[in-house]
Amino acid sequence: MGLGLRFIFFGVIITSIVKNDGDDMIEIPLSKSVKLISPRLTVLINTVDEEGELNSSPYSWIFPLSFNPPLIGVGIGGKHKLSYINSKKTGEFVVCVVSVDFGQQAVSCEKSHKPGDTLWEKNGLHIKKSEKVKVPRIKEARAVLECKVTRFLEYDGDHIILVGKVVHAEAEKGGLDEINSLLHDSGEKFRNIGKEIVLKRRK
Repeated sequence: MGLGLRFIFFGVIITSIVKNDGDDMIEIPLSKSVKLISPRLTVLINTVDEEGELNSSPYSWIFPLSFNPPLIGVGIGGKHKLSYINSKKTGEFVVCVVSVDFGQQAVSCEKSHKPGDTLWEKNGLHIKKSEKVKVPRIKEARAVLECKVTRFLEYDGDHIILVGKVVHAEAEKGGLDEINSLLHDSGEKFRNIGKEIVLKRRK
């Protein structure tokens, strides 16, 4: 005998049959399963076209791939995206970590736009020259990673993985607390980094 319950999971109503055995787990639709890997770091990926026009787009599908050499991956939602087109042509991009205080400005840069539309400027953001690549960084960012494209990974999914080698990185003193990174749950739901927890690890 079970009880039919309705849950809201990442904005989606899920109807589940919960057995009376003390188990509070519910089955999540496979289409929503990857959202369990949250929250994720929010960044602006900066690229330029062949004329030097800057495109700055928000992403939260970003992850480390290697310490040595330092490699990172960015999940891009298709070859029509300017982040893909520009980085493929120029071989460079810059990761600008988004802080809570300019989070809305950064997220607003995902609005559908055409090449040459400076959404970053329209949303009150500013640019600053990078150290090792031609792509400029966002001045408001308190942590940046300048990258050279190494490859694009394609598979049977709806995203392409942009792989970049970090050639220069900077961050404000004070670590994560000072950066105050914006984390993305899903949709319009975000959060910031919470209390630090120290756990022993065996190596």
